Amino acid sequence: MRISKPEIVRENRRVVQRTRVQSARGDASLWYSLDESFSELVSSSSDAALAALLIPAMAAGEDIEVAGTISERLLYNLSRPLQRVFRHVIPALRPVAIRADEVAGGRTFPAAGVATGFSGGIDSYCVLADHHYSTEVPARFRVSHLLFNNVGSHATGEPLFEQRHERLRPAVERLGLPFVVVNSNLSSFYDEDFSFQQTHTPRNASVALLLQGGIGRFLYASAYAYPDAFVGPSYDMAYSDTVTLPLLSTESLDAFSVGSEYTRVEKTLRVAELPDSHATLDVCANAQYAGGYANCSTCWKCLRTLATLEIAGRLERYTASFDLDAYRRHRREYFSTLLASRDPLLREIVEFAAQRGYSLPISSRLVHATRADRVAGLAKRVVRKLTRSSGGG
Repeated sequence: MRISKPEIVRENRRVVQRTRVQSARGDASLWYSLDESFSELVSSSSDAALAALLIPAMAAGEDIEVAGTISERLLYNLSRPLQRVFRHVIPALRPVAIRADEVAGGRTFPAAGVATGFSGGIDSYCVLADHHYSTEVPARFRVSHLLFNNVGSHATGEPLFEQRHERLRPAVERLGLPFVVVNSNLSSFYDEDFSFQQTHTPRNASVALLLQGGIGRFLYASAYAYPDAFVGPSYDMAYSDTVTLPLLSTESLDAFSVGSEYTRVEKTLRVAELPDSHATLDVCANAQYAGGYANCSTCWKCLRTLATLEIAGRLERYTASFDLDAYRRHRREYFSTLLASRDPLLREIVEFAAQRGYSLPISSRLVHATRADRVAGLAKRVVRKLTRSSGGG
């Protein structure tokens, strides 16, 4: 794979960084586009393209040649330790060599900007609780820019991307921070075998690397608490973010995960104390939802959030952003799901209910018990059948 030196152009009041990519799949162009008012943030280095394309190159087993300038720190980490981390998470990947025409090292002075992604969800609002609303955060850790990226999380492509960032604008206006909306065709370089959830960290970090002309610190919202973090085969790269993100840093950009000191329940309770979140919280995973609320209130992410808020006695604060009647029609079945789940984020909720002395609905416990009896009965029948077929062995 050969990554050419990027060009930066202005098109229709937007600034575009475009990089030609030659690989076994043919010639293509990787581009990032944002409003021209943020042109001073865009870097001329090839750091963004290299970080974005490392996994596709490893999937194809293609060595990488970079014609543009690469950070010495990034080149070292992507050539060595980060590839090992990626192969632990996605064992199908293969090691590749990376060569660059120009390497930039030495002492630098990172830009003053501090950026974090903003989706309006629990994780991103929790970052703001500590790094925007708090009066105790040091100036160099206070968020100055919000990012919203189209690098694969919007399942139906650009229409949903446009719809989602427009839906976030009222919340952003309340926050009073610059909203950097970055469009890209990066997803076209990833095969369907590698989902966004399994590869989101380098995809989103590539946008921060694109913007290191004005962003010197990138705060990436964690999804899991420290006790649940690990490096190994997983459907979600977020488990290894505490390790992966520092390896995606450069001499000019300090990237790291924030929020792992909290459990998901603790994050939700922290966000519930932010009045700005009550009308603008957006956690919904239902891309097809087109109702009158920001959230469908019945998908797995909505139910997880609402169950936590109910147990905490904070549910009624969110009448403007959730359809609470729809939630109540599904809560009994959802609580039975919680009781049966081994997911660490769902087990947290059951433990939280016990700590609060919150009694789960009797009907949910009955449903759970019935399911457990059925599973136990099935297991016994299987054992009896196997014993008979083996002559009692």
